[in-house]
This record gives sequence, C-alpha cells and structure tokens, in this order.
Amino acid sequence: MRKSDCPSVPNILLLALGVAAMIAAAACADASSRRDRAGQDPPPPSVLIPNIDDDDGDGRPDGSAAPLAVGADDDVLQVRVVPDTKLPRGATVRVEIAGPWAPFARAFVRTASPDGPRFAPSPVEIDRADAGGKGVVIGVEATDFASPDRPPTFEVKALFSTREGRTLDEKRIPCRVAPFLLSSCLESAEEVQVVGTKATGPFIRGLEPLVGAAVARLEIVEDASIPEHDVWIQDAVEIGTATDGKRVMRVALHGNRGRELDAVVAKRMLGRDSGVIRKGDFRGREAQWIDWYGNLEVSPPVAVDGREFRDGRFYAGTQTERAMHPDVVAFLEAQGAQGPVLWLDTSWLVIGHVDETVSWVPSKIGTPFRMMVPSPRLAVEILRRAERDAPGGILNRGARLEGDRPGEFERPVADVLNDGKLMAAQELVQGKIDAVRRTLQEGLGVADADVVEIPVLFNSSGRWHPGRYFSETVNMVNGLLLGSDYIVPDPRGPLVDGVDVLLQAVRDRLEPLGCRVLPLDCFDPYHRGGGEIHCGTNAARRRALT
Repeated sequence: MRKSDCPSVPNILLLALGVAAMIAAAACADASSRRDRAGQDPPPPSVLIPNIDDDDGDGRPDGSAAPLAVGADDDVLQVRVVPDTKLPRGATVRVEIAGPWAPFARAFVRTASPDGPRFAPSPVEIDRADAGGKGVVIGVEATDFASPDRPPTFEVKALFSTREGRTLDEKRIPCRVAPFLLSSCLESAEEVQVVGTKATGPFIRGLEPLVGAAVARLEIVEDASIPEHDVWIQDAVEIGTATDGKRVMRVALHGNRGRELDAVVAKRMLGRDSGVIRKGDFRGREAQWIDWYGNLEVSPPVAVDGREFRDGRFYAGTQTERAMHPDVVAFLEAQGAQGPVLWLDTSWLVIGHVDETVSWVPSKIGTPFRMMVPSPRLAVEILRRAERDAPGGILNRGARLEGDRPGEFERPVADVLNDGKLMAAQELVQGKIDAVRRTLQEGLGVADADVVEIPVLFNSSGRWHPGRYFSETVNMVNGLLLGSDYIVPDPRGPLVDGVDVLLQAVRDRLEPLGCRVLPLDCFDPYHRGGGEIHCGTNAARRRALT
C-alpha cells in the first residue's frame, strides 16, 4: 500500500509501506514518551532489511545512491514523528545517526516537491501544515548488515529546533537490522544456477526438465571471462536471504576465490529485491579451496542443549591449520541467528569441503529431516554382495574416455575388492567420517535414527596430496535437493539383474521417507574435476515467512 501522507497519531506511527508494513503502530511509539506518559516499556525496534538491492535498475545498490522518490523504494522505512511541543514558524528538524552505524545507515526527511514527495537530507524547515501538529515523516535505511563491531540495533534522533537553533524537542526511533541468513537445502528452490560450457552441456540438458518439474527456474551462467574449467558455481557465491517477517530479500555473499566466475555471478544477482555483499578478500593460494562456499553450509532448524537454532546452524570445514575465512565466519556469527560455527575436520579430503561429508533430505516420518553421510563401509558391503550375486560387475561403468589410464576410473568390482591398499583406505576414511558424524550429531542434536548412510568409496590421492582422499565412486551425498526430489549423481555402479546396486541402496533409504531419488550423470563435467552435482549448481531458495 502506498500513501501520500501519514495519518496523524501521537508520537510515532510506521507507514504501511514496504518494510514498515509488518510493524504495528503500537510498536512504534516513541520510547521516551511512552515510558513517561504511560509507564510502559519502550517498543521493540523497527526492522529494516539493508537497502543493498537495485530497485531502480541503475546497476548500483540503492543505498549507495541518492534516495528515490517516496514510495519508489520498499527498503526505506518511513516513520511519522510528532513532537510534543507546538512548533513555531520556521522550525527545523534534523536527523542523526550516531555510533558505529553512522557510516552504514541514513536518515532523511520527507518533503514536498513539484514532482511529488521526496526524501531530503536534513536539516529541513518544517512546513506550516506539519508544524501545526501533524509532525514529519522520517525515512530510514541501512546500507549493510551487523558486524563484529556493529551490533544489529541503532537509534535515529529527530531534533526539532527553532530557526535560531534552540532545541525544542527530541525523538528517538529504535531500529534493528535484519540478519543475513544462510539458506538450508530443505527450503524451496526458486532458481537453480549452473555454468554453461561445452563440457556441462549434456548435464544441463538432463537437469533442465528436473528443475522445471520442481517449479524452479534454471539460470545458465555464461560469460566470455569465465575459464572453461571453472564450473564450480556453488563455490562462487553463497546465496542467502534477509527478512523482516513480511518480505524477503535475496542476498548473495560474494566469494573470495579470486576467480572471474565469482564476480560474474555476483553482478547477475544484483537487482530488484536481490542484493550482493562481500566480506573478506582473496587470501591467495595458501587458502586454496578452504574459502570456497561448498565449505560453508547450514543445517535445518535444530535444537541442542536447550538452545533452538530456528534458522539452522552453520558449519564449515577445517584443513589442519587452515579454516574458512575468519572475516566471513565473524560476519555470520555477528548476525546472532545461526552461529556459532560448528567446525568439522575435513583435512583428510583433497578438496576438503563440508558438502562432501554431509547433506540433508526431508522426511515425512518422525523428525522432518534426515542427515546423510557417506559410508565406505556400506559401499564395500554392497559391492561384495553384488560380486557374489553377479560376478564380473564394473565399478564406474561407462566412465572410461580416450586418454584415461587403465583402471583410472572404470574398474572390475573383483579387482576393487582384492585391492588391499584400497580396502585399508576405506577403514581409515570410515574412521574420519565417523568423527565428523559425531561432531555433527553433538553440535546439532541429531539422533542416530535420523542419520542415513550413503554408499561412497574413497581412494588415496597418492603423491599429489599425501594423506588425503577423494571419492572413487561418485559421492551421492553431494546432490541437489529440490523439494522432495533429490537429484543424485548417477553412481554408474555394478548391475545385478539390470539394477544399479549403489543407486538402489540410496533409493531404499530415502524413498520410504517420501523423497524421490532422481539420478543424473555428472561424471564427466564434475566428478573428474573433484566435485559432483552440488558443487556444480547453486540454488536461490525461498525463505518461509512467519
């Protein structure tokens, strides 16, 4: 709803415009006046979503430009302020924001103009009608989120003075900046992003109908500046949200990889109700992979040790002495919603991202979700059973390409099971995964019954990354969830009676929960490069309003 003027009420009333639409008038009364007159506690702060989107389409965040005409930007909070004192002719109003928010928030005064009402910097002379008791309308916007040295709340002062500068009255507007929230994969997807290259073409053609069936839009990112090999869009930006309870802004957290893809994706995401922020800078090759956003995920809503994480808890991987960018972690924890970070040991993996170790699917039985973890133990059991029932099966069947070394990918199951070094690696990796699982269960309050093991075989990276491992079979934990559809990397496992035993094991575990398992081949564009479907896709998800 748009209004050309505000109703006249005592003290402060939020307009039903944009962000302000969610705030009741009683929650917006001036704190000092309410306490003095009625003996009541001050109202809660009004909630602002940072004005970092591009509603006018000029290619810049709205908060970095001059304010738009009144009603043109739904991220400007409008507040009517009525002084307790009758104002003389020529009285002025000045708005101030002090403290750490001064560089990151702005306040304006609504004024009349031949083209309609506009926001203007203060001080502003109050016209005769407003001085007669109607008060003035203040526009408030934030241009960033909370940070470690900037709490989410601040105040705007409205100072009413005579023409000569004598203060007549002072009003305070308490404000709170909505937090940036990471999105859980259990939230509904509005858009799926994938990098378009010659290599990803077949994958995209298979993905498109699956995304369409899930009522999501497929965005193919193509740009001449993107190297052919950089298809890891999950790592380029972290797509989250900010909400005031009535509306949601999509917010992309710019990656710190130092690669062209990051900037391309971020630029595409700036638009109406869609903003971009960046925290931290590229740390160089010493932070290789660790700062990529496949290494930053969030759980579904959980409760642990008496604390509720209503928006989930975020987790990230550590690789010996290295961990996710400290500026990013500090920023997320400063939001006061999804932290503190839960650290997982991923130093035993070549890439070392947490999306290689855990994912989530919904469940219609009991707890509304299940936590998936890879299981080499289960993979070996299934392969042994397959070789017994149908000898001569092939692991990673059909994966051999011209130029591959013998046995590099495609291998007889019997050779795999008789490879003592490889079998010993499964025991070692299983111990690492069990440790990660324990950390997750303790930190998120997940019961044993809510954990689903997914068969994945691992192998040593050899001399390139001593002591680290990669998935020998495709890692089916690293899939894409769209509602109740789980798009899983096609495992190309051995066949028994024409059935892929690895894929069937996943279906047996997930489909009773109400989750449909949809295999999609990603071996060539992603698995060969050290990733899977989750690594090669990114999803903008819809946060439910409460």
